[in-house]
Amino acid sequence: MGRLSVSEQNIFFIKYNDRMGIFYIVSTPIGNLEDISLRGVKTLLGVQYIACEDTRVTGNLLELLRKRYGDIINTGQKPILISYRDMNEQKVVPELINVLEKDNDIALVSDAGTPLISDPGYRIVHELRKRSVPIVVVPGPSAFLTAITGSGLPVNIFTFLGYLPEKQSHRKALYAHIRESHEILPSTYVCYVAPHKLHQTVEDLERAYGEIQIHIARELTKVHEEFWRGTPKNAKEHFVHPKGEFVLSFSL
Repeated sequence: MGRLSVSEQNIFFIKYNDRMGIFYIVSTPIGNLEDISLRGVKTLLGVQYIACEDTRVTGNLLELLRKRYGDIINTGQKPILISYRDMNEQKVVPELINVLEKDNDIALVSDAGTPLISDPGYRIVHELRKRSVPIVVVPGPSAFLTAITGSGLPVNIFTFLGYLPEKQSHRKALYAHIRESHEILPSTYVCYVAPHKLHQTVEDLERAYGEIQIHIARELTKVHEEFWRGTPKNAKEHFVHPKGEFVLSFSL
């Protein structure tokens, strides 16, 4: 066995002296099963508990991972799945802390991609940091990073906007702020867009900035993956009936 890194030594000390479990933050595939890292597979198949948005989605992922990697990663156990969503986050956080205090390891996942990115998770991580609970991040796929790196837009500086505000007045204020801040610090802007809101979003951009170049990525790493670039007007013509998951990027 090789020498432990400093972070691994710290985790070893905490876990085996205070009998505290480890909290893992694990990125899962955004489409293609092979998006996940081998380290991510080992973690998900090795922990006692997994906190997840939808237990059915994560349960299906675990079955696929066992079929693909079960021969080389055989832990002999099935993790218990705990539903962890926006609606129950406040209630579940104390339960997760209790599980960790009993020397059980927990992995936090989202339905797809990197947890906490436009998903719940901040509250539990914040509470665990205050308690000095060991936290290990297992990096991996992220839809917005995949989209902007393939967009052809400059990504030395970028701003992730998450999902845009629901109210049009709030969106209008955001676009005005982007224009002002862009003059000080030029950036590429990227956001998630639900299919039923795509036309409204590109119309908002056209109204705010004119016929700028935008990039739209759809169904990333899936069978019908698409990278498209054009103007807001072109976007409405191209995506007549939007379907799938969209990431929109633009620069002024």
